[in-house]
Amino acid sequence: MATAQRRVGIRGTATTAHFGLDTAEEDSSEGGNSEKLELPLTIRPARQEDLPTLEWYGLHTPHREIIADAFRLQERGDGAMLLADVNGFPVGQICIDFLRKRPSGRATLWALRVFQPFRGIGIGVRLVRAAERVVIQRGVPFAELGVDRDNVGVLPFYERLGYEHCGRERGQFLYHTPEGRLVRVAIDQWLLHKRLPEASGAAGTPSDRTRSLKMAGY
Repeated sequence: MATAQRRVGIRGTATTAHFGLDTAEEDSSEGGNSEKLELPLTIRPARQEDLPTLEWYGLHTPHREIIADAFRLQERGDGAMLLADVNGFPVGQICIDFLRKRPSGRATLWALRVFQPFRGIGIGVRLVRAAERVVIQRGVPFAELGVDRDNVGVLPFYERLGYEHCGRERGQFLYHTPEGRLVRVAIDQWLLHKRLPEASGAAGTPSDRTRSLKMAGY
């Protein structure tokens, strides 16, 4: 499919996260005390130059096609790909698909992931909240996501964010590795959804919705 040529130059929103930095080995006179290193965390849309870095040093290189497809969906205005940026490195991401379940008034949140050294400090929550704001701006009443049935341990995370069980989905997902190998992934998920507050104003045309996304800074 054709990819929009116009760049998505959208500013993000900056917050500050605190990460523990153990300084005991550097200066034993401090008696083992630790300091907090403050780093700016920005939630912003993905850019073309982010795609190689999103492979996370080879961890997601087999998923290069999936990453590229999610970015193309954003470029067409049918999706969004939000990153949690720390010092220029995307430590987390979440994707939104507005196309797949558009007739039922649902936007699909998917591919929420946080780079392991940055887990457990609330980045996942910030990404979900940012994705919900984008869905609200598009005038879509429901955000929906899937949780693999063999990964039920994450259900409380989404339930705390207000998501409720709404069904089950089975199927198959296909993608190609960079070497050209076709991979078939069986899907067996619990579906969860959340009704979102209504945005002010009508949803508008696709171009209007894309403009709204840019102005919002997400």
